[in-house]
Amino acid sequence: MTDDMTPRLSREPPQVPHPAMRHMLIGLLLAPFAWLAQMVTTEALAAQSCYPFDRPLSAPLVVWMRPALFTVSALCLAAGVFGTLTAWRTMRRIGPMQWGALSGKRRTRAELDWFLSRIAAMCSALFLFALIATDVALAIVSPCRGW
Repeated sequence: MTDDMTPRLSREPPQVPHPAMRHMLIGLLLAPFAWLAQMVTTEALAAQSCYPFDRPLSAPLVVWMRPALFTVSALCLAAGVFGTLTAWRTMRRIGPMQWGALSGKRRTRAELDWFLSRIAAMCSALFLFALIATDVALAIVSPCRGW
């Protein structure tokens, strides 16, 4: 017998505040898009400067190509770092999920947020590594020389 003065015990897990969807999308998509923008921009610039009309040159056609490549790479790397940090911060804010018996149950929003934050952190870390590897290759190999 319980009266109205005794607190009732709840079996529901504590509610975790949902992260803003823009933080999830930034964490998930910014690093891959930064890598894509870096690859498209730098490859197009190098191709047009070093191989005009399908004839290879020993030096770039435009003198500002190398600084432009480094600038684009630095901006894309900064965007990738920002996306990765956003994904990491979102993942840490959500925290560990308390998995119960989930067989046959409908997934909750907290479980989907937990899953998406982990995927965003892994995806961003992978593309941040790709951005760094591309920057290292740019520093080592001349854009007008064959790979």
